[in-house]
Amino acid sequence: MTGLAALLLLAPPGVMAKEIKVGILGPMKFVQGEHAWYGAELAAEEINKDGGLMVGGKKMPIKLVKIDTNEILSVMNATSAVEKAVTVDKVDFLVGGCSSGAILAMQDVAMDYKKIFLICGSGSHPEITNRVGKNYDRYKYFFRPGPINAINIVKLVLESTNTLSQAIRKNLGIKTPKVALLFEQAKWLEPQIPLFKKFLPKYGMEVAGVWRMSIKALDVSAQLQAIRSAGAHIILAMTSGPVAIPLYRQVGELQIPAAITGVNVEAEGAKFWQATGGMCVYGGLTAQGSDVEMTWRTMPFYKKFEARYKVRPILTASSYNSLLILAEAINRAGTTDAEKVVTELEKTNFEGTQGRVVFDKNHDNKYGPGFMTGVGVQWMPGGKLKAWWPLNWAGVTYAGVEEYTLSPWMVKYWKEKAAK
Repeated sequence: MTGLAALLLLAPPGVMAKEIKVGILGPMKFVQGEHAWYGAELAAEEINKDGGLMVGGKKMPIKLVKIDTNEILSVMNATSAVEKAVTVDKVDFLVGGCSSGAILAMQDVAMDYKKIFLICGSGSHPEITNRVGKNYDRYKYFFRPGPINAINIVKLVLESTNTLSQAIRKNLGIKTPKVALLFEQAKWLEPQIPLFKKFLPKYGMEVAGVWRMSIKALDVSAQLQAIRSAGAHIILAMTSGPVAIPLYRQVGELQIPAAITGVNVEAEGAKFWQATGGMCVYGGLTAQGSDVEMTWRTMPFYKKFEARYKVRPILTASSYNSLLILAEAINRAGTTDAEKVVTELEKTNFEGTQGRVVFDKNHDNKYGPGFMTGVGVQWMPGGKLKAWWPLNWAGVTYAGVEEYTLSPWMVKYWKEKAAK
């Protein structure tokens, strides 16, 4: 053994580190993983332009490691990917994930190794962060900068759907709009169904029924025709996977006389207009963010993302926020030591692209005016998205927000029906 080799073996842990390795988790063959990588890429460039982060009195650059979790298709693949990221790729931190069921499983692997893990824009099941409160010593390394959790998503969707119902009352004279709940079969939605059934009537709406669809379904026409027959005026759809493409396309193709909204990840941007052949026109949704002035970071981020990648970012691109939050915490700690970085992450007060991120005792982001709020958007002719919510909600209206535009075929159908 050479003298140099001996010195390397005797060096204390961390001395030889030249960079901070961050594993970016996601199903990289799907848009959710692709955009998690893109968002992280932009954040890493910002962090590294001045040499990186201050650790032990020296600047260290961030190095991203792409980790394909394949979590849309296999939870087992996802946990194996995290295990490999830690043991083979030797990442220091983890950012990403897009499915609550997979995140719950990946979370346990990360916690086994005491690796700090921040998700990014998808993965809303309350249990993901409730675990922190139940067993802090084990789960304290986990944080959810976004999305807002499933219970708060219900609040967001209720408030925005209420605004949509007011547009229907105003334009169609329908006193009690009927709402069809059309949800993918996924774990994150289970706590939401009873809440929507309970609270929609309190906003003056009637629940027309509940329909489910596979996250990978290619045809939802049977559900949509049943919804038409039920006389629904609003389709409240909730999807995190690729089923959003046939859903919105078939709403347009079949000219279903109902306004669609809800959390539908793929409908947020990327190449959704092209993927639906433009049949998503007038389709609405609620999103974590959009290109309205939610904070000072929002518009510059959208412009930079679209200029670089030629598509709109979807919610997993909030890896941009997660990585910047992590970077600020490492800078404040002056070390990559997990315990010290956790302490600094708990102090986070960060103006992100989707609102101000402040963590509660469970390491979940706070929801409401002044924190994370979400936004309602809608596809318009020509493939442009416009914002329709919040519109004077609790005193909040972002610049550029307008009233929801009902589709011409919906207006025609209900006015003709009323005239009979």
